[in-house]
Amino acid sequence: MRRQAGMAGYAISFVAALLLIIPARLALAQEAEVVETIAKEITEGLGKDTAEFGGDEMVQQTAKRLATEATAAAGESGVRIIQEQVERVMICRDTAAIFDLKLVRGDTMPLLEDISDAEIPKAMAALSRSEIEEGLESFSSSELRTEALMAEMRLPGEGLTLVRDFGAEGSSLASTLTEDQANSVLEGLRPAVLEDLSGAERSELLNALASRPDARLANFEKLTGPLMVVAGGLVIWHGENLVLSPNERVTDLPDGTVIRESTPIGSQVVQAMPQVATVMSSTIKWSGISAVAGVTVVFSVYIWLRHRRLKTSSAK
Repeated sequence: MRRQAGMAGYAISFVAALLLIIPARLALAQEAEVVETIAKEITEGLGKDTAEFGGDEMVQQTAKRLATEATAAAGESGVRIIQEQVERVMICRDTAAIFDLKLVRGDTMPLLEDISDAEIPKAMAALSRSEIEEGLESFSSSELRTEALMAEMRLPGEGLTLVRDFGAEGSSLASTLTEDQANSVLEGLRPAVLEDLSGAERSELLNALASRPDARLANFEKLTGPLMVVAGGLVIWHGENLVLSPNERVTDLPDGTVIRESTPIGSQVVQAMPQVATVMSSTIKWSGISAVAGVTVVFSVYIWLRHRRLKTSSAK
């Protein structure tokens, strides 16, 4: 009985081991097949540029790394996704994008699922930068990672930071702002200041920035001062904690700081005098010309009448 029980125990252990080994073997076989498929696609996509890529050995290493990283991140689904996305990279026929496969991590390539085929080269260029891959890890959801990638594709160097600092609003900003405008938002301590604004103020600020391509976000007088949106030297929006009077002139400095200067009434009059003089001189000039012309006409009529009178008297 003991012997039979022991044999039964061995049998159960053997079956359990098989149940563990067989799926692992199948997974390894599947991964090996995917690696070969990816390597073949990369080689075909590179063509004569395979040697510059690093040769067949580098192609195999790249395919193996991508598949391993994708599997570690998402299991079997990761393997399927990585194969699909490599196929899309090959279809775009962009050599630079194919070369970027050496730098892109397999666990970030699933983000390409929400990227259009036409934008694949830009996405690969962004993912190939180590600071972008590291930055994407800081997001808690795949949705935010995708939005950050799209933002970085449009505004390299600023897009990801906008989404990281301002979330969904940052994503909206990245889709509308120019590079200079994005820089104006990210400089100094402005993100912290923006967070203190009320919902209405934030909406007004974002609308003001998006209203003109030359609009810039600036701080009043110092980096931690009230926020303003300046365009063409004019303030088109400012926070509720800042009041500008009609006789104040606003100056936008190169460092993004905005200062204002009050202009006294006397100074305004002095500043206006040259313009007034110009207008008055023009008026006086034309008045003089008109007067001379009038006198000339009157004098001519007088001479003509006198000559006519003298001629009549002689005839008599």
